[in-house]
Amino acid sequence: MINPILPSEFDKQDRVFFADNVNPSFEVEVKSLDYGPASIEGYYDETLAAPFVVKRVVDAGRRGFDAVIINCFMDPGLDAAREAVEIPVVGAGESAICLALMVGDSFSIIDPGPRNYVSYAPTRQVRRMGVENRFVSVRGAGVPVLEITKDLDKTTERIRLEVLKAVEEDGAEVVVLGCTGLAGLAPKVQAKLGVPVIDPALAALRMAEVLVQLKLPTSRASYPESPEKPRKLPF
Repeated sequence: MINPILPSEFDKQDRVFFADNVNPSFEVEVKSLDYGPASIEGYYDETLAAPFVVKRVVDAGRRGFDAVIINCFMDPGLDAAREAVEIPVVGAGESAICLALMVGDSFSIIDPGPRNYVSYAPTRQVRRMGVENRFVSVRGAGVPVLEITKDLDKTTERIRLEVLKAVEEDGAEVVVLGCTGLAGLAPKVQAKLGVPVIDPALAALRMAEVLVQLKLPTSRASYPESPEKPRKLPF
């Protein structure tokens, strides 16, 4: 599992979260990046992280891992990583949206962050997957990613309020949390509101497990191996 950010308290939290939730027949190793942003909150951060994510994915393939999770809703480097290795590479955002389509007809995405950047990432994911007709809204809770855990009760309440608006005002039948930094909050929010709330980190974990268990590789028709050529890399 790759956290596409610099080492932080999220690494420790994710080790506990994934260890608690992984199928007993699997083990999860958590890695962050040596270079890149402290959080991903825009195209700039995503672009900075992507090449180092791909490096981590290639390293995992060489070390014999069965699958890789990119633990960010924006799925930085996902397409390139799929070209680079034979094993399944799973993105948290893509996984969460796929699950949303299975449990309701319409869905909203709740991002933790400020509204000045909240709309572009979720709506781009939706367009990329071609599911605009099932997507009803995106909302931001006004909590920067690096402040999510400073007051978790406050973060949870802000997320809950936006979920409530998505359901009552936008007509969402399913809600997707738009950040893996919110791992573990979905059950608390769902219990209070009675609609399915999807945790992208957990969705990605389950997708990775299923792909490995079903022995489904990434399609080379969609993600052909990149041709050999000189490449000068900083690593």
